[in-house]
Amino acid sequence: MYDIQWFKVESNIFSNRKIQIILKLPYGDTYFRVWIQLIALAVECNNEGRLEIGENNPMTIQNFSKIMGKSYKKIEKILNKFVELEMLIKEGETFLIKNWNVYQSIDKCEKIREQGRERQRKHREKLKSESEKSNVTVTLGNAEEEKKIEEITKEESKEENRGKEDKNGFREYSFN
Repeated sequence: MYDIQWFKVESNIFSNRKIQIILKLPYGDTYFRVWIQLIALAVECNNEGRLEIGENNPMTIQNFSKIMGKSYKKIEKILNKFVELEMLIKEGETFLIKNWNVYQSIDKCEKIREQGRERQRKHREKLKSESEKSNVTVTLGNAEEEKKIEEITKEESKEENRGKEDKNGFREYSFN
Protein backbone atom coordinates (compact mmCIF):
# COMPACT_ATOMS: atom_id res chain seq x y z
CA MET A 1 0.00 0.00 0.00
CA TYR A 2 1.03 3.58 -0.56
CA ASP A 3 -0.48 6.89 0.28
CA ILE A 4 -0.64 9.36 -2.58
CA GLN A 5 -3.01 12.25 -3.08
CA TRP A 6 -2.43 12.73 -6.80
CA PHE A 7 -2.43 10.73 -10.00
CA LYS A 8 -0.26 10.99 -13.06
CA VAL A 9 -1.67 11.75 -16.49
CA GLU A 10 0.81 11.87 -19.35
CA SER A 11 0.83 14.95 -21.53
CA ASN A 12 0.36 12.76 -24.61
CA ILE A 13 -2.81 11.12 -23.26
CA PHE A 14 -4.75 12.30 -26.32
CA SER A 15 -2.28 10.44 -28.55
CA ASN A 16 -3.13 7.15 -26.83
CA ARG A 17 -5.00 4.95 -29.32
CA LYS A 18 -7.56 3.78 -26.76
CA ILE A 19 -8.32 7.33 -25.66
CA GLN A 20 -8.68 8.36 -29.31
CA ILE A 21 -11.17 5.50 -29.84
CA ILE A 22 -13.13 6.56 -26.77
CA LEU A 23 -13.24 10.23 -27.77
CA LYS A 24 -14.62 9.32 -31.22
CA LEU A 25 -17.55 7.42 -29.71
CA PRO A 26 -20.91 9.14 -29.29
CA TYR A 27 -20.62 10.92 -25.93
CA GLY A 28 -16.88 10.24 -26.01
CA ASP A 29 -16.21 13.18 -23.71
CA THR A 30 -18.40 11.48 -21.09
CA TYR A 31 -16.42 8.25 -21.49
CA PHE A 32 -13.20 10.20 -21.03
CA ARG A 33 -14.52 11.98 -17.93
CA VAL A 34 -15.59 8.65 -16.43
CA TRP A 35 -12.10 7.25 -17.14
CA ILE A 36 -10.48 10.15 -15.28
CA GLN A 37 -12.96 9.69 -12.41
CA LEU A 38 -12.09 5.98 -12.26
CA ILE A 39 -8.40 6.87 -11.95
CA ALA A 40 -9.21 9.37 -9.18
CA LEU A 41 -11.31 6.72 -7.39
CA ALA A 42 -8.45 4.23 -7.68
CA VAL A 43 -6.17 6.75 -5.93
CA GLU A 44 -8.73 7.17 -3.15
CA CYS A 45 -9.12 3.39 -2.82
CA ASN A 46 -5.36 3.13 -2.39
CA ASN A 47 -5.22 -0.54 -3.39
CA GLU A 48 -3.05 -0.89 -6.51
CA GLY A 49 -5.71 0.27 -8.98
CA ARG A 50 -8.53 -1.81 -7.47
CA LEU A 51 -11.86 -0.02 -7.31
CA GLU A 52 -13.22 -1.01 -3.91
CA ILE A 53 -15.20 0.45 -1.07
CA GLY A 54 -13.20 -0.62 1.92
CA GLU A 55 -11.03 -3.69 1.87
CA ASN A 56 -12.27 -6.58 -0.32
CA ASN A 57 -15.60 -4.85 -0.98
CA PRO A 58 -15.74 -4.14 -4.73
CA MET A 59 -17.51 -1.08 -6.10
CA THR A 60 -20.59 -2.02 -8.05
CA ILE A 61 -21.97 -0.43 -11.18
CA GLN A 62 -24.66 1.06 -8.96
CA ASN A 63 -21.92 2.64 -6.76
CA PHE A 64 -20.22 4.12 -9.83
CA SER A 65 -23.58 5.37 -11.07
CA LYS A 66 -24.26 7.23 -7.81
CA ILE A 67 -20.72 8.59 -7.48
CA MET A 68 -20.56 9.85 -11.07
CA GLY A 69 -24.15 11.00 -11.41
CA LYS A 70 -24.86 8.87 -14.46
CA SER A 71 -27.54 6.27 -15.10
CA TYR A 72 -26.87 2.62 -14.32
CA LYS A 73 -27.21 1.70 -18.02
CA LYS A 74 -24.78 4.44 -19.12
CA ILE A 75 -22.11 3.45 -16.57
CA GLU A 76 -22.53 -0.24 -17.39
CA LYS A 77 -22.05 0.52 -21.11
CA ILE A 78 -18.96 2.66 -20.42
CA LEU A 79 -17.36 0.10 -18.09
CA ASN A 80 -17.99 -2.69 -20.59
CA LYS A 81 -16.26 -0.58 -23.28
CA PHE A 82 -13.25 -0.07 -20.97
CA VAL A 83 -13.10 -3.84 -20.33
CA GLU A 84 -13.38 -4.49 -24.09
CA LEU A 85 -10.49 -2.08 -24.77
CA GLU A 86 -8.54 -3.74 -21.93
CA MET A 87 -8.28 -0.51 -19.94
CA LEU A 88 -10.11 -2.17 -17.05
CA ILE A 89 -9.82 -5.74 -15.87
CA LYS A 90 -12.62 -7.48 -14.04
CA GLU A 91 -11.37 -9.89 -11.37
CA GLY A 92 -14.47 -11.55 -9.97
CA GLU A 93 -16.64 -8.60 -8.99
CA THR A 94 -13.76 -6.14 -8.68
CA PHE A 95 -12.79 -3.70 -11.41
CA LEU A 96 -9.06 -3.07 -11.67
CA ILE A 97 -7.31 -0.41 -13.73
CA LYS A 98 -4.90 -2.29 -15.96
CA ASN A 99 -1.17 -1.56 -15.47
CA TRP A 100 -1.92 0.79 -12.58
CA ASN A 101 1.58 0.60 -11.07
CA VAL A 102 3.22 1.16 -14.45
CA TYR A 103 1.18 4.22 -15.39
CA GLN A 104 1.24 5.76 -11.93
CA SER A 105 4.97 5.03 -11.41
CA ILE A 106 4.36 3.68 -7.92
CA ASP A 107 7.81 2.05 -7.88
CA LYS A 108 9.42 5.41 -8.64
CA CYS A 109 7.28 7.06 -5.98
CA GLU A 110 8.42 4.52 -3.40
CA LYS A 111 12.04 4.99 -4.48
CA ILE A 112 11.71 8.77 -4.09
CA ARG A 113 10.14 8.34 -0.64
CA GLU A 114 12.93 5.98 0.41
CA GLN A 115 15.53 8.49 -0.79
CA GLY A 116 13.72 11.20 1.16
CA ARG A 117 13.72 9.07 4.32
CA GLU A 118 17.45 8.39 3.90
CA ARG A 119 18.16 12.08 3.29
CA GLN A 120 16.15 13.01 6.38
CA ARG A 121 17.97 10.38 8.48
CA LYS A 122 21.37 11.74 7.40
CA HIS A 123 20.23 15.29 8.12
CA ARG A 124 19.07 14.33 11.61
CA GLU A 125 22.38 12.55 12.27
CA LYS A 126 24.25 15.66 11.15
CA LEU A 127 22.17 17.87 13.42
CA LYS A 128 22.69 15.47 16.31
CA SER A 129 26.46 15.36 15.84
CA GLU A 130 26.59 19.17 15.55
CA SER A 131 24.57 19.55 18.73
CA GLU A 132 26.86 17.11 20.56
CA LYS A 133 29.88 19.17 19.48
CA SER A 134 28.26 22.46 20.39
CA ASN A 135 26.97 21.42 23.83
CA VAL A 136 30.24 22.61 25.40
CA THR A 137 29.90 25.96 23.67
CA VAL A 138 26.32 26.29 24.78
CA THR A 139 27.31 25.45 28.35
CA LEU A 140 30.10 28.02 28.27
CA GLY A 141 27.69 30.53 26.80
CA ASN A 142 25.28 29.81 29.63
CA ALA A 143 28.07 30.29 32.19
CA GLU A 144 28.99 33.63 30.64
CA GLU A 145 25.34 34.62 30.64
CA GLU A 146 25.00 33.69 34.29
CA LYS A 147 28.11 35.75 35.10
CA LYS A 148 26.61 38.80 33.35
CA ILE A 149 23.33 38.37 35.23
CA GLU A 150 25.24 38.08 38.53
CA GLU A 151 27.18 41.31 37.81
CA ILE A 152 24.00 43.17 36.90
CA THR A 153 22.35 41.94 40.09
CA LYS A 154 25.35 43.13 42.16
CA GLU A 155 25.24 46.56 40.53
CA GLU A 156 21.50 46.84 41.10
CA SER A 157 21.92 45.94 44.76
CA LYS A 158 24.74 48.53 45.04
CA GLU A 159 22.42 51.15 43.54
CA GLU A 160 19.70 50.26 46.03
CA ASN A 161 22.14 50.39 48.97
CA ARG A 162 23.87 53.60 47.83
CA GLY A 163 23.27 56.32 50.33
CA LYS A 164 22.20 53.89 53.03
CA GLU A 165 24.28 53.34 56.09
CA ASP A 166 25.68 49.92 56.87
CA LYS A 167 25.66 48.48 60.41
CA ASN A 168 28.75 50.53 61.34
CA GLY A 169 27.17 53.78 60.24
CA PHE A 170 29.14 54.22 57.04
CA ARG A 171 27.71 55.05 53.64
CA GLU A 172 29.03 53.70 50.37
CA TYR A 173 29.96 56.19 47.68
CA SER A 174 31.19 55.48 44.20
CA PHE A 175 32.75 57.84 41.71
CA ASN A 176 31.81 56.68 38.21
